[in-house]
Amino acid sequence: MHIKTCSGSDYSYLRRTNEIVNSTIDEGSFAWEFEPLQYFTSLPNVDTFIISITEQCNLRCSYCCYSGSYKNNRSHNTSSMSANDIEEVLMFVQGAAKDENIKLAFYGGEPLLNLDSLRYAIGKAHEMWGQKVSISVSSNATLLTSDIIDWLFENRVRIDISIDGTKEWHDKYRIDRMGNGSFEKVYQALSYIKVKYPTRLQNDVLVLMTVSNIEDLKSIDYAWSQDSLLKNIKPTKISSILPNFNDGVERQNYEHLASKYLSLLEIYELRKDSVVLSAFFEQCIAYWLNRPIINVGNAVPMATCLPLNNKLYIDAQLNIGVCEKIADKFRIGTISSGINWDLANIQVKGYYERRFHRCRFCPAIRMCDMCFAAIEYNDEEWDILCHNEKVYTKVCFRIFCEMAERGMIS
Repeated sequence: MHIKTCSGSDYSYLRRTNEIVNSTIDEGSFAWEFEPLQYFTSLPNVDTFIISITEQCNLRCSYCCYSGSYKNNRSHNTSSMSANDIEEVLMFVQGAAKDENIKLAFYGGEPLLNLDSLRYAIGKAHEMWGQKVSISVSSNATLLTSDIIDWLFENRVRIDISIDGTKEWHDKYRIDRMGNGSFEKVYQALSYIKVKYPTRLQNDVLVLMTVSNIEDLKSIDYAWSQDSLLKNIKPTKISSILPNFNDGVERQNYEHLASKYLSLLEIYELRKDSVVLSAFFEQCIAYWLNRPIINVGNAVPMATCLPLNNKLYIDAQLNIGVCEKIADKFRIGTISSGINWDLANIQVKGYYERRFHRCRFCPAIRMCDMCFAAIEYNDEEWDILCHNEKVYTKVCFRIFCEMAERGMIS
């Protein structure tokens, strides 16, 4: 992989060693050799369980993967876990966890719509594992009253809050069934936490932002920096919208996408105190900054998620999935019967065989985000996603080199 920076400098990325060199080198003939796939009957690293305590939601976010517009995912429904379900789930967790320190993440839908079961689950988890359990709740924050916030913090629960910028941007996408925006309720919850729990806001609240178009970040960043509350809250993660082939997915162009990133970088270079752009660019260059410089040997393991993943997903029907990112169609067992190892291995084999042929000469394989969730896509869709992943990787490589040249990396 080769790029040229704005200053005219040439840089090449060597995938064999993970090095960056200040010259043009063609490494196109280098091919990865992958270790053969082995049948597995255990998940030795699992310590995290994402629990969809309800599939009900009081919002109808326009980009939601549970809106019914994604072909292999459910749509919003009324399924929720009962106290008896919680008992079964936690007993499954007890048997499946491979570490004495357990992480539980309550998910939805909107978990606070099943508040009684959520309270029961959190209390039961503390009873079972005490200080050895870490708990989080993912919420749209519209139901986070002061009493609920107090109770969650009193019970050592981290709160993951979704907010897509300031009111103008958030309310375009995160709306209720009547089409009304939800920003004011989210803002009220954050304001309460800021006043009563300033330290917890920094340490026990994750602020998650979804952006439909990176060009919007310029306006979002400016508006965020002008808000007396938000300007001191750094987004933990900035995500793009999941690809939806029912609506069509565009093939990205490197020069076009790089120009968008460089335009944002120019703004960030002038406003280094910007928390939104800081989060965005830190995320963009994270792998490049922390990459291990290792000369690979002969055969390397294929990153197939299973069986080395550290988490499992449990939906409201008590089915088991690899994680919350994978479409509902691809479950690998149930709480009552456990994991179906034949089914899990079949899914992994299909994923492995596709990647085996596609990835051997790929320059982006070490930092590729084409995870196990890609099992739902057909060959044509894989072609588009692989292309876009290579473009995105090259753009992030370019941004890393640009920032390094400009002295923007400490």
